[in-house]
Formats: sequence, structure tokens, C-alpha cells
Amino acid sequence: MAPTVDGVYVPRPPTHRVPPEKIGLPAIPERWEPLEGVKPVDTGPEGFRRVKESMGEQGIVGIYVTNSAVLGNEQDIYHYYDNPDQREQWAAEHVAAAERRFDYLMSQDLKPDFISVGGSGTLVYQTPAIFRQLAFPAVKRAIELATAAGIPTHIHSCGPEKELVKIMAEESDLTVIDPLERPPMGDCDLAELKRHYGHKLVLKGNLHTTDTMWRGSVEDVIAASKSAIDAAAEGGKFILSTGDQCPRDTPEENLRAMVDVARTYGRY
Repeated sequence: MAPTVDGVYVPRPPTHRVPPEKIGLPAIPERWEPLEGVKPVDTGPEGFRRVKESMGEQGIVGIYVTNSAVLGNEQDIYHYYDNPDQREQWAAEHVAAAERRFDYLMSQDLKPDFISVGGSGTLVYQTPAIFRQLAFPAVKRAIELATAAGIPTHIHSCGPEKELVKIMAEESDLTVIDPLERPPMGDCDLAELKRHYGHKLVLKGNLHTTDTMWRGSVEDVIAASKSAIDAAAEGGKFILSTGDQCPRDTPEENLRAMVDVARTYGRY
């Protein structure tokens, strides 16, 4: 039996690899029932093709090559500190895996529109030093390969991200980074990041996912969207978006309001 579970919160997408005691479940359940009606997901080339065809001209589709969050839970942290002799090998294995993954994607006739090299909460379970040691070599290598192939690269990393933006802007050729969450979930000031790194990176964000998108009114979304555009759009290299994902029950009118502001107020 696995030591962690996948949790599905009411207003949010699933959270994976959660210790059961953190969400009020016993470590070893007394009883359980198998899931029924689970639909298989085709993650192979044909599944990707169907997604691309379904998306059409309405958006772009990317594929992960490596993950910026090598440590993702408490057990990973214990393993890191209990096995210092394995760290260099661990990092090298991630680089090799990223190269194999990229080569495989490039061998397919249908290529992704962009390459993702991010990971949720990169600087939650990792310090910047640990990120540099374990994850950054693979992330940087994947970016090098994608850049040489003319494919944009993207990092999604919710939570604290200010230092990650700095590293990626100054030490890589990353194309886009998001979601640039503001406190308390993150530590990003959109206007500040624009001043320092907006010439190098495409910044993407950062409407608050709960206070604005989920619980806010249409007027709140309009105001927040205009504020983000005012903070980061000058000179280009800005994509108006949400801070992290959109909660599952986000009102459709709020999503439409964000899009409408981008199409009108966002033109310059």
C-alpha cells in the first residue's frame, strides 16, 4: 500500500502524494473500496494528437520534459538529507531523463507548441540551493535543447517564486514563467518582477485564484485584470492569467471577464 494518497478538494483540482494524516485520514485505513468508472487517459502520441486537434486554433499545447520540483513531500526531504552521497547521481539521472524525453518528443511527427520544465511548489520543499543542486541542471539542459529546436519553454511553479524568477532570468533562456502568486500563497510583486526581469522573461499571471477568480465578483476580476496589465504589460512580454490554477467552481462569468479585459484594455 502506498504511503501517500491523492486528495480531491471541493473547489480545487486534485493534490497528489499527500500524507493521509494531513487531510484527516488514518495512515492505514480500516476499509476501502476500489474506484469504479475511472476513465483511462491516453498520454501517448495519439492522445496528444487528439488534444491538439480538439484545441485547434483556440490555444497551444505543451508537454513536460522535466520537473523543477524534485523534492515534493516530507519523505523526499528525509531522503535528501539521509543520502547526501546520492545527490550528484540524482541530479545526473534527471538530466539524462530530460534528454531522453526530449529526444523522444522530437522523434514524433507532431511536436508540442512549447516544452514545460516547471513543477508545482518548486521552492516549497526545496531551498534555492537544493533546486540548483538537484533540479536546475535538468531544467537548464531541457531549455537548451528546446531553444536550439526553436521551441518555447515554460515554467509553472505555484507558491514562493521570486527567487526562481531571478535564477531563470539571469541563468537560462527560459521563455515564460507563471503564475507569480502574490502573498500569502506566493511572494511575487508583479510590477517589481516586470522592472527587473520583464525584458528577459515573458511574465504570466497573477489574478488571485480564490479571492478574485473564485469568490470575487465580475467587477473584482475586471479591476484585478486591469491592475495586472498596468503593472506588467508595458513593453510587451506579459500574459494576463490567473495566479496558479482556477478553482473548479470558478464562475464562468469571471473567466469571461478576464478574457474580455485582455482583449480590450490589454491592447496597446
